[in-house]
Amino acid sequence: MFRRMAFPLIALLLLLSVVAGCGGAAPKETAPTQPATAQKPAPAAATGKQTTYPVTVKDDLGRDVTIPAEPKRIVSVAPSNTELLFALGKGSVLVGRSDFDDYPAEVASIPSIGGWMPPNFEKIVAAKPDLMLLVGGSDDARKKLVEEYKLNVFVLDPQTFDQAYDGIKRLGVAINAQEAAEKVVADMQAAVKEVTDKVAKATAKPKVYYEVWDEPLMTVGAGTYIDDMIRIAGGINVAADTKGWATVNAELIAKANPDIIIASSADIEGKIKARPTWAEFKAVKDGKVVVVADANHVSRPGPRLVLGLQFFAKTIHPELFK
Repeated sequence: MFRRMAFPLIALLLLLSVVAGCGGAAPKETAPTQPATAQKPAPAAATGKQTTYPVTVKDDLGRDVTIPAEPKRIVSVAPSNTELLFALGKGSVLVGRSDFDDYPAEVASIPSIGGWMPPNFEKIVAAKPDLMLLVGGSDDARKKLVEEYKLNVFVLDPQTFDQAYDGIKRLGVAINAQEAAEKVVADMQAAVKEVTDKVAKATAKPKVYYEVWDEPLMTVGAGTYIDDMIRIAGGINVAADTKGWATVNAELIAKANPDIIIASSADIEGKIKARPTWAEFKAVKDGKVVVVADANHVSRPGPRLVLGLQFFAKTIHPELFK
C-alpha cells in the first residue's frame, strides 16, 4: 500500500516546494547556538579525506548548518537518506529511522521513530541525535526540530542527478565521509556514462510517458531525476515542457502519442491498459506499457538511481542492451 501512496505524497510535497519557491528563497535558519568556547566554524571543503570540526555545510534548502563535532548519533526520517548513510559507511551511527526504511537489510535492527510526515518528535528526542536528516517538504517538522527541540537538522532534497551528486558530497563533508562520498558519486557517474555511451548508438529517440499517479494524471517534467533518466536513457519525455512533478491532462498525452508508457506501479499499469480512450495510443497498441522494475530505484534519490536509469535505458532501447 505504501508504494501506491508514496508517489502522490512525494509528488505533492515536491509540487508544493516548487510553488513555494516561486515566492522567493526560503529564509535561512540558524543552527542551534554553539557554546562560547567553540571555534569559529570552518568553511566546508569540497575535497579531502577528513573533515575538521566544527564545520559549516549548506543543506539543500541553502541553510548554513554548523556541525560542532563528527556526528555519532544520526536519525534519518526518510528511506533515501538512510540508504545514503549506509552507502557512505555510516550505518553504525544511525540510531533512528522511519517505518518505511527497508534497505539495506541491516536497517531492520535499528529502532524506528515511526512515520516521517510528520515524524514522531518524542521518539526522535529520545534517540538523542546530534544530527537529523530530513527530506524536502518537511518545513513544519524542520522548524519544530530546530526551534523547539534545538536539534541540528540537515535537509537533502535533490531533484536531479547533478543535485544528488552535489548533496552526497556535502553530506560526506558533514559526517566525515568525504572519501566514501566521492567514491559513491564517481561510481554513479561511471554507471551513467556507460548508459550514455550505449544509447549514443541509437538511431532514434522514442517518446516516453511516465505516469506517477492516475487521479489526477501526474507525471514528471523538467527538473526531476526521472526526467533525467528518460533523457539520459535516449528517450524524449513527452512532458518535458512541464516542470517538476506535474499534473497533466489526457489530451496532452494523446497529442504526444508516446511510443513507450512506463507506470510507477502495477496498479497504475493496469489502469493505463484499461482506459478505452487510450487503446489507440501507439504504446498501448504495440504492447509497450510497462511497470517500473523497482519503484525504489526511481523514487529514492540516492546511489540506486543508476539502477533506475539502467531500467529506463533497457526499456527505451532494448536493442542496445541484449
